[in-house]
Amino acid sequence: MRVAMIRVLLLMTAAAVAVVAVNVAAADEAIVIDGGTLIDVGRPELTGPATIIIEQGRIRAVGPAGELEWPAGARIIDARGSYVMPGIADMHNHLRDGLFRQGGDQAGVLRNLLSWGITTTFNPGVPVEEYAALRSAIAADPAAYPQTFLIRGVFTTKGGWGNGFTPETPAEARAIVLQLKAAGSDGVKLMYDDMRWATTRPFPVMDRAVAAAIIDEAHKQGMLAFAHAPIQELAKQVLEDGIDCLLHGIISEPIDAEFIELMKRNNACYISTLTMFQTNAGYAEWADRLKAFDFEKRLDSNALAIFHKAPNGTARLDNTDWTVERLPVLRLNLFTANSAGIPVVIGTDTGIPGVLPGIAAQLEMVMHVEAGLTPEDVLKAATSNPALMFGRAGQFGTLAPGAQADLLILNADPRRNIENIRRIRHVIRAGRVVR
Repeated sequence: MRVAMIRVLLLMTAAAVAVVAVNVAAADEAIVIDGGTLIDVGRPELTGPATIIIEQGRIRAVGPAGELEWPAGARIIDARGSYVMPGIADMHNHLRDGLFRQGGDQAGVLRNLLSWGITTTFNPGVPVEEYAALRSAIAADPAAYPQTFLIRGVFTTKGGWGNGFTPETPAEARAIVLQLKAAGSDGVKLMYDDMRWATTRPFPVMDRAVAAAIIDEAHKQGMLAFAHAPIQELAKQVLEDGIDCLLHGIISEPIDAEFIELMKRNNACYISTLTMFQTNAGYAEWADRLKAFDFEKRLDSNALAIFHKAPNGTARLDNTDWTVERLPVLRLNLFTANSAGIPVVIGTDTGIPGVLPGIAAQLEMVMHVEAGLTPEDVLKAATSNPALMFGRAGQFGTLAPGAQADLLILNADPRRNIENIRRIRHVIRAGRVVR
């Protein structure tokens, strides 16, 4: 009855999460950002007030303030007293509104991520029936959305966690990978989890030979392979078979030397999704944190009030206490992975109830610092590491000449306090000022 009541309340809420209109500047206009302090963790030599010149959606030049020739007719942004950094990447975002309902406007969620400073995102598992329409919407005007990577569907097993492809043989699995390649999918995703961390009645896990075939065929096709595998023993199996990135942090136990060695061997990235796991501690507590962090009062108070009425867990996912007990392990594993030199990447699993678009990525960064990472570590995880994740170092996540002009201009320095990541003055996506 309580779940039914929540759904009725949601239908009565015209706008569950406040939306800020994105007013996009004219395409292809030259922009000069002058006098700001540059923050690019991959280029620490950038110090002092500087000028950035943007043309045709890319950074053309970067230099000390007053030393570059400005293009005639350029739009001038006076950034003196401000901080300029690459846009934020959220590399695990299902483009849902984070409420207790199915479906929704994925393209609309994607557009509005820009106003939160998210200029790159990755949806690792677009429902097959929605994939083509989302691709088409983005293609119609790419600069109106964050740069977006998409995986078409997911691989699971019959009776397993998630809805998706359920190949029963390695040959069948390879054939599906070829279909995904033809559809332009940016990789493959495996659900390799019995969900013991969320239920007292674990789900069946994909046959390992099938999983290995998916990973192998993806690599043969030049595709990346990602895994939902937050249990260490299962994560090790897909790492042994060559997985490229873990889409959730390990929550089962402290990661060991073998796990670290496997991650390093694969040069695999590590995405913790702290925000998603934290909601298991209670929706009411999480809603209060969202409200306190939302200093611009953008979130709808009626929507937040719904989380105070929501029960934790469901009849099937009834093991939230187990998860809550291991949240310190999750944070420790993030710190250990980062200290070992494993590439850490920001991701939220946005769309899970309570994990609201945009603000969740900002809070994920804050929670990474709370786990012991430095602000510089976290900025790297939100900018340059996502580019490395897709083999595009230097193309985004940096202020280097030639890179995409995906930038934030902030009113305060996130290196002094990572919470300043929300002090956004301007968002620029592909050379367009959108906020």
